Amino acid sequence: MKIKFKTLIPEAIHSLKKIKPTYFEWFNKAIEDYKKNKFKISTAKCPGIISVLNTGWVQYTYQDIRITTFGNKTDFKWETPINQKQTKYGEFINDYVSYHIPEQFAKYKNIPKNTLNTLIKIQSPWVVYIPKGYQLLVMPVAYNDVDIFSTSVGFLKNFNFLNVQLQWKKINGSFTIKKGTPLAQYILVKDNSILEKITTVNDLDIKNVKKHIDHSAEKYGKEALNI
Repeated sequence: MKIKFKTLIPEAIHSLKKIKPTYFEWFNKAIEDYKKNKFKISTAKCPGIISVLNTGWVQYTYQDIRITTFGNKTDFKWETPINQKQTKYGEFINDYVSYHIPEQFAKYKNIPKNTLNTLIKIQSPWVVYIPKGYQLLVMPVAYNDVDIFSTSVGFLKNFNFLNVQLQWKKINGSFTIKKGTPLAQYILVKDNSILEKITTVNDLDIKNVKKHIDHSAEKYGKEALNI
């Protein structure tokens, strides 16, 4: 059982990596503060954050992308140093940047005031082979530092390009997505159905809640219970 990522452009080979918390500047600062101040409670020790930042892969931009918008929520232009169509496998790959017109999404979904109605599409040089019985969750990179766009969420199966749909949050001006900017995070999820049960708690549940609270208080101090 293996998931395989392959790129049609050799220059992009380092633009897809296993995710690690230490890739993020803010997380490294949190670690420094934790070590220096000996905080019992720290974002750098949060199990929820650490687990998601240790799960899956991230696709980064392999080249700079210059996006210019004109204040009308629809039009934009783009520039990149590398023309994908002129690379070795250019006959099989499109321009690095494309789009989905507003009628394909914004017509049906309320878009924030300062966000383009046009979705910017990054036409990735990466393809993926997803093992049978699994889906690949595409999502924004968890806790990333990027505020110029947000990544659309979805699932992929079988063989696919790792294209990324962006909601662009700057509707007037020119902005550069630097090479190495995280675009999307990918998490492999089992493709199966499970039974669900939705009820109120019973005595066993209350016992487990109390056990969890006592454990947290012992490990982090009583102040942790207010987080």
